[in-house]
Amino acid sequence: MVRSLAKKIYVSAFSLLRADRFQIARLRRGDRIVVLNFHRVSPEGNPFWPPMQPDVFDEFVGYLAKNFHVRLFRELDRTKSDKPVAIISFDDGYQDFLEFAAPVLKKHRVSANLNIIPECAESGLPIWNVRLYDFLRSTDIGTIRKIELPGFGGTLSDDSLRAKLLFGLSVSRFLKNRPKAERENLWPNIQRLIDGESVRSTKMLTAEEIRQLSEWIEIGVHSFSHDSMGFESDDFFEVDFARCKSYFADTLSLPLSIYAFPNGSYQRSQINFLRSVGIDHILLVDEKFADSRSDVLTRRTMYGDSPLEVRLNALGF
Repeated sequence: MVRSLAKKIYVSAFSLLRADRFQIARLRRGDRIVVLNFHRVSPEGNPFWPPMQPDVFDEFVGYLAKNFHVRLFRELDRTKSDKPVAIISFDDGYQDFLEFAAPVLKKHRVSANLNIIPECAESGLPIWNVRLYDFLRSTDIGTIRKIELPGFGGTLSDDSLRAKLLFGLSVSRFLKNRPKAERENLWPNIQRLIDGESVRSTKMLTAEEIRQLSEWIEIGVHSFSHDSMGFESDDFFEVDFARCKSYFADTLSLPLSIYAFPNGSYQRSQINFLRSVGIDHILLVDEKFADSRSDVLTRRTMYGDSPLEVRLNALGF
């Protein structure tokens, strides 16, 4: 409650001081651009990973279109404007992008980058941690207490929603910060519990929907199956990238020029490899403004319960 009140006071002060004007002016004078990293826009909530509400996204995109030059990565070299540049970048490829985000983008006459996960587009299932969040949202405390992972020391402190959230997120972190082979040895301990429940999985875009979106949305890749590449070998990464490139050529019939690292996890050698195979734009997270002159672009993770809070987040406050 105290944290929520503090956030409201901070957001209100930001509004009264109109600090966004000063930050926009600074961005306009420099070589920095704002690359905004979104995931889901949907009215359907999930406390483990809340999507942005469509009305909040709508108001924010309207603000962005008014105050920024909203462009795609391929347009950076030819962008000339008296406004700072912003890029809207979505990861993963959820079905709600088509249902809720795309109509808002069209309404404000802007486009976006969408980085898809080929394995999810083919299977129709979201990445493992989203399946975990879908499961935790729909199950009871008793079932959650049955989660047993060798090496994981987390426990449920009590039966409250907060304890459930903290436990679920710690499970996700534990599995995320491991190589794929190690994670896949542990995952059946959770999958068995999921199989015993009636869990409604978050829907993913299909290959056909991605092809249709590519007519006006800039499509990139987010690895083949969303593994944390900072924990993988160069050989693993190169094989994974080859699968991505084949999928774009054979299934989507699209060129591949944008690669977004999953989970903000990467190695410098992997960036060098992407450059060597002709990837034009390499996307990280790092929560920083991006250097418009670089092929490696940092992004800011977007969240917020109100348009003003999202605005504050986007501008680095």
